[in-house]
Amino acid sequence: MSLPKAVGKFIVVGSQVMSRAFIQAYKQMIANSSQQSTGTSQERNAEKAKVARRGEITIREAGDILSVKVDPLSKEELEQRFQRMFKINDPKEGGSFYIQSKVFRAHERLMEELKQKEPPESDRQEQQTTHT
Repeated sequence: MSLPKAVGKFIVVGSQVMSRAFIQAYKQMIANSSQQSTGTSQERNAEKAKVARRGEITIREAGDILSVKVDPLSKEELEQRFQRMFKINDPKEGGSFYIQSKVFRAHERLMEELKQKEPPESDRQEQQTTHT
């Protein structure tokens, strides 16, 4: 095969591949835009933006920082991880104050989440009186 034929074939095949990729990307863009028009993704994005504006971290980020599972969140495991990570990152021991502060904020955020999930004190007292 001569060089001009090879170059021509390369250009034709390359343009076919590029056009297919462009069409596929365009279809994906349309599918994504139709998904974004649903309320759930907009609500999720609004919640993320609200949290970011307040300067807070998300529950997932807090769980990642402390290496704990946030779905079944255990107070004991949370406290153990917090104490360990806080101690490891103590600047007096050669740790990082920045990371230590992130660990503290993550602990604070997850404790707040635990408080919201547990029933109020009055509900607990009612449950205890009905069981006795």
